[in-house]
Amino acid sequence: MKRFALAALVLVAPTIARPQAEPPAPAPTSLDELRKEYERIREALFASRARAAAVGQALYNAKLSIYLKYGTPRFQAISRATIRLDGAPVFDDTAGVIGTNDTVRFDGFVAPGKHKLTIRIDAEAKDDTSYDTSVDNTFTIEVPARRQVVLRAEAKDDGDMGYNFPKKQRGTYKLVLDVDVTSSELQNAPKK
Repeated sequence: MKRFALAALVLVAPTIARPQAEPPAPAPTSLDELRKEYERIREALFASRARAAAVGQALYNAKLSIYLKYGTPRFQAISRATIRLDGAPVFDDTAGVIGTNDTVRFDGFVAPGKHKLTIRIDAEAKDDTSYDTSVDNTFTIEVPARRQVVLRAEAKDDGDMGYNFPKKQRGTYKLVLDVDVTSSELQNAPKK
């Protein structure tokens, strides 16, 4: 009778040295220190925005300005409004500011040529927020070289679903987006 010895094979994983995380900076202890930190971050943000604008102006000789407003904030509230330029988000509103003012939502230099723009509006009835609706429009615009294109978009909802349906069992959704695009000569545009 033969005896066989079984050998156990043990695999040992190599130990990999993991980088040690840096200890977090100590939190400011006073309100004055918090204000100073806030001001420092704010100044750095403004400086980087100014540098980005200067680089954009030097690189590109076409400009795009996008305005977006909501025309019926009295009856329908905006839960979210977003603008995407060539797939990248350039504006995101979750506070309903497009219903309170008509200011520029994006203003920057872009490469001349065609660009995809997507505007999405999510609205809900003020009387009953369970009645909500969305409009999501994607379209192409062209921004010619040495031109400024101004896009003015207005969303409105003339529907009465949240108010009328609970009372009369009938109502309408009429959330629409109207877009107007104009182009003008861009002053001081760099020649390419």
